[in-house]
Amino acid sequence: MPLLALSGLVQVASAQAPAAASPYTSVSGTISKIDLAGKVIGVKTDSSETTVKYSDQTKLMQLPPGEADTKKATPLKAEEISVGDHILARVQTKDLTGLPAGTIYVNRASDIAKENAAKAQEWQTQAVSGFADSVDGKKVMMKVKGAAGAPDHDVTLDLSGNVSYQKFSDKTFEYERSDASAIKVGDHLRVLGTKNADVTQIKVTDIAADAIKQIGATVKSVDPATGQITATDTAKKNVTITIRPTTKVKRLDDPTALMIARIVNPSFQGTGGRGGGRGAGGPAPDGAAPGGGGRGGFGGQAGGGAPGGSGFGGRGGGRGGRGGAAQIQTIVDSQPDAKVADLKPGEPIIVSGPASADASSFSAMMVLAGVDQILRAAPATGADPLGSGWSNVGGGGGGE
Repeated sequence: MPLLALSGLVQVASAQAPAAASPYTSVSGTISKIDLAGKVIGVKTDSSETTVKYSDQTKLMQLPPGEADTKKATPLKAEEISVGDHILARVQTKDLTGLPAGTIYVNRASDIAKENAAKAQEWQTQAVSGFADSVDGKKVMMKVKGAAGAPDHDVTLDLSGNVSYQKFSDKTFEYERSDASAIKVGDHLRVLGTKNADVTQIKVTDIAADAIKQIGATVKSVDPATGQITATDTAKKNVTITIRPTTKVKRLDDPTALMIARIVNPSFQGTGGRGGGRGAGGPAPDGAAPGGGGRGGFGGQAGGGAPGGSGFGGRGGGRGGRGGAAQIQTIVDSQPDAKVADLKPGEPIIVSGPASADASSFSAMMVLAGVDQILRAAPATGADPLGSGWSNVGGGGGGE
């Protein structure tokens, strides 16, 4: 499950982290059960299950998701706590589970869901996407691709404030909580924050980084039993594509593919016309599928507003601008799922997944078939003909 932007809540725990001799210790996680009669709360932490006791003297407080200022907490009744809520409890060090907590802070799951939904919408409509051109401490220069014929331009990212960082993991295939050190030159970035009038400077509040790429390939053979596709890439070199249990496979019908092709290249006339395209199976350079948003609990995990969607990322705003990119992402994500076994030798596909130093091997997040018209519509010039068609935020993530 995706790990979302938790920086504010983590600061609550950090701000209250006990000194070595402190009589209290912090316990945080997700509430798994509640025993009102026994005044015991079950808590699922990052690594285990535990319990927290409370008494009539325990301060039960509700804190909005992402809020680090405990002065903004409001009193909460035990009867109002629900399974799925996030908890930060200050328990007695000498007996973590046997003695009642001094203070318990709660993030309501319903509040988290609302904020995650709002954050997901913000990523979808407000994020600016590009590539890290230089990294100098709390200042990053991001190269953003111009729309239809416009030149690329630089955007200065100011990371000096309170920034929520996420980094895509090629091990878990999820976006994970990170820090400024995770931003590297060449990374694909998506950012939220306060923009100046011409969007050349952004005071960043949220940033997601990845090194995801897209490749175009032609299927040679499929082995669903081993989860592998053998193919030739656009340079006519052999590539082995590994299908993971979480890999999505989708197939576009002809009208849908034509719709996307015309968003990628408005001059494309459809089957039989190249419209300035590079021809079927032409190169499909790197793209990226960036990060999500939303708030989680006190160092725990939460769903909604997550990175993800199809994994078909875009470089910059896309040829049709941010709206066109978002439109393509929505179209791709709405297509019914297909099966690896449905792929046929000789057909072109577009594959998205983490970049690898070994060009002959590729681990797929998503495989998209039925893409012949899209590949032919992709302009024959430019280093990024396909990636610019997709936005970097897809559908929301799963739950806890």
